[in-house]
Amino acid sequence: MNQAFLLLLSHVAFLFLLLTICTSSDTISVYQNITDGDTIVSRNEKFELGFFSPGSSTNRYLGIWFKNTSPHAVIWVANRETPLSNTLGMVTLNNQGILSVVTVVGTTIWSSNSFVSFTNFNSIAQLMDNGNLVIKYANSVIWQSFDYPGDTFISGMKLGKNLITGREMYLTSWRSADDPSTGEYTVSLLTEEYKYPQVYIKNNYVIETRIGPYDGIEFAGLPNYKHNPDHMYMVDMVVHEKEKYFQYTSNLTTFSLKSTLNPSGKVEISQLDVRNHKWMSDHTMPIDYCDNYGLCGPFGSCSTSNSPTCECLKGFELQNPNSDNWTSGCKRTRALDCGRGEGFFTFSSMKLPDTQNAMLPKKYEDNFFFISTTIYTNISKLGGKK
Repeated sequence: MNQAFLLLLSHVAFLFLLLTICTSSDTISVYQNITDGDTIVSRNEKFELGFFSPGSSTNRYLGIWFKNTSPHAVIWVANRETPLSNTLGMVTLNNQGILSVVTVVGTTIWSSNSFVSFTNFNSIAQLMDNGNLVIKYANSVIWQSFDYPGDTFISGMKLGKNLITGREMYLTSWRSADDPSTGEYTVSLLTEEYKYPQVYIKNNYVIETRIGPYDGIEFAGLPNYKHNPDHMYMVDMVVHEKEKYFQYTSNLTTFSLKSTLNPSGKVEISQLDVRNHKWMSDHTMPIDYCDNYGLCGPFGSCSTSNSPTCECLKGFELQNPNSDNWTSGCKRTRALDCGRGEGFFTFSSMKLPDTQNAMLPKKYEDNFFFISTTIYTNISKLGGKK
C-alpha cells in the first residue's frame, strides 16, 4: 500500500515538474506547435510571446510584449500585415530553421526569412531576456526579431544600417491602435557614409521633424530632455566599416525604457515604474511647433515664445518680405567681403543646423566625434564609442 502510494506520489511530482517546465519554456523546438492561448516566456520573465488582439480588434497577431505591465506594451508583431481572423492559428518551426504563423488549414501567412541549407532538428527559436526572438542553429543566430523592428525601440535594439547587407533598421508606426499594419510614419537614423548621425521622423518619406545631430553624448535640439549620467542605461553611437547604428543598453532587470512611434507620428518615451508595473511618460517628440522641419528656412530661427515664431538671424533679412511663407528663409543684409570689422556672432540655446549636407572627412573616420562641423559650430563634446 505504501509502495503504491509512493509510486503515485512520484508520478504526480513528475507531472507537476513537467507541467512547470513546459509552461515556463522560453523556446520553440522543431515541429513544436504553439497554439493560440499558449505562450513562451523569457527566462527572466520580463517578456512574453504569443497571440494577441490589439485595442478593440478581434484579429489575432503573433507578438512579443512586456509581461505583467499596464497598459499592455507590445514591442514586436510578426504578422502585422496579415492578421488571423480567428483563434485557430499556430506557430511552428520547421527542420530548415523557418518560423511560421499558419492558419488552421495550414496556409502560411507569415514566416521568418531564416534558412539552413540542410535538414536538421537542432534548430530552436528562443525568446531572450532582452525581448529579442532569435532562431539558433548550433549556437549561431540565423535570424532575430531585433533586425526587423516595428513601432517600438527598447534596450539592445539598433536604429541604423548594416553597411555590408544594406539592411536598414528603423521604426514604423502602426496604422492605428487597433491595427498594427505599417502606418504613415517612420523614425530613421541618417546612415550615409561620412555623414553626421541625426534622426528623422518622416511622414511617407517627407521629413517632418529632425532630432540631432548627435554630439557624442546625446542628440542636440532636445531642450527638455537632458542625458542624466546617473540613468541606468548606456547610450552608444556605433560607427565602423560594417555598421552604423544608435542604441541604448541596460543590464538591469528592474529597469525598463521604451520609445514608441505612435500612429500620429509622435515618439513617446516611457519608463516602467517597477513598484506598480505601470508605464510612466518620460518625454514626447516632437516637442512643439518649432520642431516642424525647415519651418523658418535657411538662416531663420524659431521660438514659440515669439510672435511671429520665425525671425532671421542677426545680419540677415527675410528672403521674401512680402510673403508670410518662411520656408525660403533669410538672406544677408549686405554682401560678405571678409574684410576689416567682419566677425562672428554667438547664438546660445539654439538647435544646431541640419548636417545632412555636412561631410565628415575620411581621414577623421577613426576619430568620428572629435571634429567640428564648420568654423562656427562645434558638434563634438567627447569621443563616441566605435
